[in-house]
Amino acid sequence: MEKSTYISRLYQKYLDNACNLQELQELLQHFEQTAPDPVLSGMIRNELEGLDERYAALPQVRTILSRLDESISTNVMRPKIKRMPLFSGNVLKYWSAAALFLIFSIALYYSNEHLNIFGRYASEYKNDVAPGKDQAYLTLANGKKILLTDSLEGTVAAESGLLISKTAKGQLRYQIARGASGDGYNTISTPRGGHYEVLLADGTLVYLNAASSLRFPVNFAQAAERRVTLDGEGYFEVAHRDAQPFYVQSGKQLLRVLGTHFNLNAYADEAAVKTTLLQGSVSINYPDGKQAVLKPGQQSHIVEGQIRVDQVDAASAIDWQRGEMNLKDEDFQSTMRKIARWYDVEVVFDETAPADLTLGGLVSRDKNLIAVLKVMELTGKVHFKVEGRRVTVMR
Repeated sequence: MEKSTYISRLYQKYLDNACNLQELQELLQHFEQTAPDPVLSGMIRNELEGLDERYAALPQVRTILSRLDESISTNVMRPKIKRMPLFSGNVLKYWSAAALFLIFSIALYYSNEHLNIFGRYASEYKNDVAPGKDQAYLTLANGKKILLTDSLEGTVAAESGLLISKTAKGQLRYQIARGASGDGYNTISTPRGGHYEVLLADGTLVYLNAASSLRFPVNFAQAAERRVTLDGEGYFEVAHRDAQPFYVQSGKQLLRVLGTHFNLNAYADEAAVKTTLLQGSVSINYPDGKQAVLKPGQQSHIVEGQIRVDQVDAASAIDWQRGEMNLKDEDFQSTMRKIARWYDVEVVFDETAPADLTLGGLVSRDKNLIAVLKVMELTGKVHFKVEGRRVTVMR
């Protein structure tokens, strides 16, 4: 086995909370003895700017920093660094980004277990928690409730000319027979720790995040407009129909589109309702007459009836739909609520827990809970205790 592959596997083992002290020391020795390449050197040096100076007190880190200084000083032209999502499928092949976090993961391990310089609390993991999965409940117009799981495939329901099926790709698909009425409304709801994808009868594709629900007409054919209601978060790819606009109601906000791609975050426990446009055009309407029209790359925030529009990285709003969890550009409290919904855990803040925290990184939503928490712990300003499905946040 190649050495780089072996070290990468050791790093993954560390993330899975299965690394012993000897293996941790072996990882650290690899970085103390191996000259980093210029790309890795530049990446680590950039990330070190603004990092807590207490890390410099660790002898292992001082050694690495010294070698980085030597490496960078020998390169007149610093290469342009392409940042990669952490812990994605390609990270074992291109593991230089993971190497940065390896250094500080180990530094944090030593500080927590031996030096105790980051406070009186250390992380405690009594168990791990698996990530969410394809799971939802479908409530038909007649009141019948059907559990949808990742193992279900084939016909889900068939009545009055309506065929509801689950495809091999995990998508719930609605089909209306020609001439059939297909009256009434259906509701698809995802629990905490679940997500689902549904293709409506008009061809509109909707991805539902955890703890969300979508109420929609079974058949849009005879209606002057297409109107659905969303609670929680959903990503929409609306089928274009000039004569039949599409509306999404979320609380007091009414969103109107003709055909577009957008993400709508309307969780009841979030301070703002956020609509992010990726393609097309949408208008945001509020009962008191306030209105905003979004262009691609813009995001609206509605807080207590006030609408604000910002230019954003629209792709970051649909990280969850791509199977990722973006820790950057989110306030700490909101990030913990996001984790609570996806892993179906209770989050409790100790009196020492930071009120806010600047985070970074992109973590796969397929990772277990502890791997995500360890990334946040790399700041040195927060620690966690996991007991059953209860996560305690502490300094």
